[in-house]
Amino acid sequence: MRFAQLLLLIVLLLPAAGCDRLYALLHKPGGEERQILGAFEFNEYNAKVEEVQKILKSFGYSIGRPDGKFGASTREAVARFQADEGLKVTRFVDKDTWAGMQAVLQSPLFKKGELDGRAVQKALVKAGFGVGKIDGQLGRRTREALKGFQASQGLAADGQIGLKTIKALLKYTASASAKPG
Repeated sequence: MRFAQLLLLIVLLLPAAGCDRLYALLHKPGGEERQILGAFEFNEYNAKVEEVQKILKSFGYSIGRPDGKFGASTREAVARFQADEGLKVTRFVDKDTWAGMQAVLQSPLFKKGELDGRAVQKALVKAGFGVGKIDGQLGRRTREALKGFQASQGLAADGQIGLKTIKALLKYTASASAKPG
């Protein structure tokens, strides 16, 4: 009975709503992803997919080379981001996932969508870890400071900047210490 009702609904809605609208109704995360990224085919290039891949890579997720093709490694990275952010793990770039990505990109540790080495160094210094000259380069001294910082925060002290390290560093950015007036 339930299947028959669903089939009838599909037959009635398809001409009036179109395939995209119907897909969005039947699979909300997939429909939202399609609104955000546009239509794309498996293993075909899409500029918005490449943007998502670059974002995930800047957050420390392993996706391989950003190539604009939404494959298994990108889906897995989306799922890990969702889990790390406490979002429902859908493996799709739904509205909540996209908003979470954008919120991190708008943080003081990023500039024009890229991790800002100077901001990272300043946050490390503010947290009490010397990096040498603040030059924006994530060289040996900065990596050593990063490892010490990570250990102090209970994170894996690997010297790599992933989402958990980014979130911990945000507590030591200039905007985090600004007092409301």
